[in-house]
Amino acid sequence: MRAAALAAALAAAAFLPGEPLGIGVLIVAALVAAAVRASDPLGAEGVVLGTLALLLAAVPTALDADWVAALDLSAAWLLACLAVGGLRLVAPLGPLLRLKAAPALAPGVPTGIAPAVRGALLGGLLVVPFGALFVHADLVFSELAEGAPLPSLDALPGRVVAFTLVLLAAVGLALAIRWPLRASVPRPTRKLAPPEWGIALGLLVALFVTFVMVQLTVLFGGRRHVLETAGVTYAEYAREGFWQLLAAAGLTLLVVAAAVVFAATPERKHRIALRLLLGALCALTIVLLASALNRLLLYQDAFGLTRSRLFAEAVALWLGGLFALLIAAGLVRAVGANLARIVVVGTAVGLLAFSFANPDQLVAERNVDRWRETGRIDLFYLQELSADAAPALAELPPHLRVEALRPLALRLEEREPWSSFNSSRDGARELLATLDD
Repeated sequence: MRAAALAAALAAAAFLPGEPLGIGVLIVAALVAAAVRASDPLGAEGVVLGTLALLLAAVPTALDADWVAALDLSAAWLLACLAVGGLRLVAPLGPLLRLKAAPALAPGVPTGIAPAVRGALLGGLLVVPFGALFVHADLVFSELAEGAPLPSLDALPGRVVAFTLVLLAAVGLALAIRWPLRASVPRPTRKLAPPEWGIALGLLVALFVTFVMVQLTVLFGGRRHVLETAGVTYAEYAREGFWQLLAAAGLTLLVVAAAVVFAATPERKHRIALRLLLGALCALTIVLLASALNRLLLYQDAFGLTRSRLFAEAVALWLGGLFALLIAAGLVRAVGANLARIVVVGTAVGLLAFSFANPDQLVAERNVDRWRETGRIDLFYLQELSADAAPALAELPPHLRVEALRPLALRLEEREPWSSFNSSRDGARELLATLDD
């Protein structure tokens, strides 16, 4: 385990700092997984979650978009913590809290190491001044020295940080699987009586029904409703309304979770009433999310698709699926018993699907289609897209294509080490070379 953790840290220091993300990320993730496996075997659930984490860590090898890679790598870390610590709320803290046992893993210092270290330092003090003199004394020796594969001192701080963080992460995960945290969620000392939660949830459901009745006219009225409503513009109606409805859906999740924890159900009729109220609240929230998506689609029709709007669509769809799953959990006992597993695995699979759908390419394709229909295009925004968007942008006419791809072409001219290999950037280089020809 120590060897694998050290190898992961060294690989991170060598491959990651100062270079574009690529296959080196997957190599580091695989070495971290090897350290965990060497510490203690994973169970079936841990293998599934660990495999999903490795698949998410493979995204930087395929896609160039930094924002997608950041999202996937963050999710990969959370999945790795859940894989070693189990589906517990405290699992992400396990690797951090178990690091206090890391000093016991350090190997003993061999006899005679101190003189060897002093000799290496003394040799460095002698070699540096003589090497500088020899470099300036002979051109052939100077060229030889320039070609030597010495690490850049400019990237040294980043390499030290990468080495330290990955080493701590690998050791923390390895220790967490060997000694997982056993914390339990405290139970509330006082629960809400049926009249208390019944009246509160009933009023909330009534408010949702009233709001949803208004939204149904919007869903069926669409563009005409927006344009004919006095004083309402696309920006005011769609953008602000979307985020407010999304926030309302998020708050509804908290209400459902609080009701499950704090609502007292001494009799069967109380349990049925609670399920009906929460089921109605979830169903109404799905309609609310459909209205929010409708608003966002209206806004996209007017102003085009961007990364943030595409991500917002994905979040709204994820929330809708989550509320549908909550309804199923109230109806099917097997779903309720495995709700946490289904949510975690489903979210990871959904994130993989979102990533490999190639968001930047989708954004570029939608904007190119919009240009064909309206003649309007935002070249400044398209220039910010990654190499993933190159195939779609290449379909523009030459004068627009050159402008849209100019920043990307300049970035791809820089040489990258093999550890930064990325299939999207590699394909974009070949495409740009073809266009130049």
